[in-house]
This record gives sequence, structure tokens and C-alpha cells, in this order.
Amino acid sequence: MPADLVELGVLRGAYGVKGWVRVQPHSSHATVLRACRHWWLLGEPLCRVEVTAVRRHGAILVAKLQGYEVPEQADRLRGVRVGVSRADFPPAGEGEVYWVDLIGARVINRRGVELGTVGNVLDTGAQQLLEVRQGEQVRLVPMVERHLDEVDLAQRLVRVDWEADW
Repeated sequence: MPADLVELGVLRGAYGVKGWVRVQPHSSHATVLRACRHWWLLGEPLCRVEVTAVRRHGAILVAKLQGYEVPEQADRLRGVRVGVSRADFPPAGEGEVYWVDLIGARVINRRGVELGTVGNVLDTGAQQLLEVRQGEQVRLVPMVERHLDEVDLAQRLVRVDWEADW
């Protein structure tokens, strides 16, 4: 089992009569789930599956997993979380980063005030939000050009135009 598994979605049961399964991705883009052909089912037991086909179906994905041929098999996967090894991610596009690479990064504003660390990235469908945690305090910083100045993955640092009291 890879140590770098990243949870990317949840299976929501059967789709159709040929064993396809519905997938609710955590990201509206679902880039990695659509690109990778090996997923991990993060249940008991942990299991690696080959994805023979995947396509968008409205706000969700539908996927055909090798070995799942009838709806009853696919429906047994309802609620199982889906992950992909970080090593299997396709390269990020120019000016793009994967949210998993932001988790734990320090967040500093333009005045040099440390706002906390990235605990999560939330996808609202309209935009993504950095969930910045500092002790018990949680700030949600929109990941839009106006507020996001720099992402330095090498230094694990995100610079933002955001104040501590906003």
C-alpha cells in the first residue's frame, strides 16, 4: 500500500446495469480521478482497482471498475472512499497546483503576518477556499487572483492579500 494515498471522492452506488459505479468527487474538476487508471478503495480491506472507463455525468463521475460486472457488485461499494497515490497524479498544468500539495503550507499576508497553515481546500463549485487554521481559529481565504499572491511549494508557503481580522 502506498504511503501517499490521497482521498479524492466517495462511491455512491451502482449506475446502470453493467456494473458501473457513481463517484462523488471532492473537487468539481476531478482531474486526477478522470486521468488515473488505478484507484484505491479505502475500505476494509484496502484494495487497488483498475479503472477501465470513467466519464463525467453531470456533477458526478461514472466509472467502470475491472471485476465489477453487475449492479449488485457496484452497489456494495456505496460509501467507500476512493483514493489515488500522489505519485500517480498527472503533472499539474502551468500555474496550477494540486490542493493536496497545499495542506500544511504556511499562509502569510502582504504585511508578513502569519495567518496559520492550510488545513484543507474546500471546493464550493464556484471557487476554491483555503481553510487556514491558527489554533482554534479558522479563516476561509478565496483562491482567486485578487487574494492569492504566490504559492511556493518548495518553501511550503502561500502569500495572500488577506488580513487577520477579516
